[in-house]
Amino acid sequence: MKITDMAVLFVSIALPFALMLRIKNDNLKNAEYKSMILNRYLDTAVEDASNAMIVRGMDNKIFISREKAVEAFFTTLYVNFGIMHDETAKDVLKAYIPVIVLIDYDGYWVYSAESYKNINGEIIQEMVWKPKKPYFYEKKGFVYLFTLDDYVKVFDTINKVFYEGRREELTSALPFDTLICDFELFEEVRKRTIAESIKKDVNIAINEHNKYAKTYGIAYHFSPPSISDGNWQRNIEDIGILAFFQGIPVGIRGERFNSYALGAARIIRKNYYFIQQDINGIYYYHRENCPILTEKDTIYDNRRECALLGAFPCHICNP
Repeated sequence: MKITDMAVLFVSIALPFALMLRIKNDNLKNAEYKSMILNRYLDTAVEDASNAMIVRGMDNKIFISREKAVEAFFTTLYVNFGIMHDETAKDVLKAYIPVIVLIDYDGYWVYSAESYKNINGEIIQEMVWKPKKPYFYEKKGFVYLFTLDDYVKVFDTINKVFYEGRREELTSALPFDTLICDFELFEEVRKRTIAESIKKDVNIAINEHNKYAKTYGIAYHFSPPSISDGNWQRNIEDIGILAFFQGIPVGIRGERFNSYALGAARIIRKNYYFIQQDINGIYYYHRENCPILTEKDTIYDNRRECALLGAFPCHICNP
């Protein structure tokens, strides 16, 4: 066989594979671009929801509105998708949102699919807010109701005694309680309890969502996301909205968009810190009102967290 014939044969074999790889690469890029846009839509929606849910009443008292939160969330999505006046498209888009969680100071609400009978006996299936659940933990006869900071309620089920206050304030009332007296253990259990409680209900809601999605002809199987325990705990630190967006097609080869986003209201932190590098390259942590603090990009919850990152306490604001 001549060299030219071999070359033609090679090209005839290799070219289709090259074209297939090119098409596949273009499809992947297109799917990545669509996913990036959808992530932006989702981030914007949860930020708008977290802002809308904070309602100030008389005496500047703060209230949490679930209705305003979910209304703002979906309105932002509808506007970004360009379907504000298409009711059918709105219903289909909502079917790709398996669960929304409103994280409050002392508990959380879950917005997910629910089946019930109306006054006519007809079975109705729609997304509704479930009753609020506390951050509940029980051990050795004690029931703990945690919050997003160190305020805690403790019930002694044996002696029928109720305690309430800051963890440090309760150490004198409960000197025998290791959880209350050990700051590091308290924080570990508190964060784990909050994260695991929400994670459990999110997973249940997503699994149950498959029945709801089928009514809109969505064949995609919704399943709980792969999120590490550490990421769960880091994502749940303040009052806010946690939303999951799954299953919407983004590519011609069956690619699907799966993501979640958190919008935090930033209203409960009473003591928080910021780390900043000085002119000598040394990192110091500061209070928010420190006169030499200029960088406020990342918020840290406590001094221990800052110290573990290698930062020293500022000598000006004495955090």
